[in-house]
Amino acid sequence: MLFEKFKPSKEYAHLITYFWTLKSSESDLENVKYRFVPDTYVDWVFHLGAPWQCDFPDSGSQTKTSKFHAFGQIKKHLDLSLPKDSLNIFGVKFYPWVSNKIWKVDMHYLTNTCLDLMHLELPKMQILQEKICLASTVKQRIQLVENYLSPFLSYNNHESLKPLLVELENNQSLHTIKKYVGIRRLQQRFKNEIGISPKLFLRTVRINAVINEMKLKPKQSLTQVALNYNYFDQAHFIKDFKHFTGINPKLFLKSISPDGDILNLKVD
Repeated sequence: MLFEKFKPSKEYAHLITYFWTLKSSESDLENVKYRFVPDTYVDWVFHLGAPWQCDFPDSGSQTKTSKFHAFGQIKKHLDLSLPKDSLNIFGVKFYPWVSNKIWKVDMHYLTNTCLDLMHLELPKMQILQEKICLASTVKQRIQLVENYLSPFLSYNNHESLKPLLVELENNQSLHTIKKYVGIRRLQQRFKNEIGISPKLFLRTVRINAVINEMKLKPKQSLTQVALNYNYFDQAHFIKDFKHFTGINPKLFLKSISPDGDILNLKVD
């Protein structure tokens, strides 16, 4: 698989963390399954070739996705079956605090699932999809999406959950933000604007920080990793790690893709 990331224009950097592409490589001789680990971000996915299939957590079945869809929050690891030869994807990775405003949907409806972009009932979405397909370069597709999002250039992050999310990430505790908003109100806003609870968001942020540190320091002991990220003990750390990735930390390190932003590891 060939995975690449592309930065948005400076004017759109408060809405989009990056654009991405995923294509088949010459070594892809058969259909393969990869695993995606939740990262708190949400995506628009445009399949320019054959679409992948998603094995959503706890669903008990594989879901055939549409050619163009929106991905919400995922509560734990998600397996994706990728077609050989014809894989060609263009994706837009949004910050979680802007999706509710741009997508015009309560985000909990998209948790652990994906939705056809046409079902979001956004203006001129079919026209955007057609133009994305007709475009011949990634640069053109990025320009099309940014032009489509131009009405949101004036979006003010301070009116969103972003300040509270930053506070959560910095302090790793719900107690530190109770002074800003009541806990029930916070939970309701997270459900509607993010799609998952504040506690699960915090756990997801922490496990991604753990994975990044493990990639940078693969020889560091699991006990030290657990201490660095305030787990009760190593057993608690491993249990949480397996919840999000499906495997233990040592096996994850052996299996991880060097590009592991979208597809973290190949599933046997």
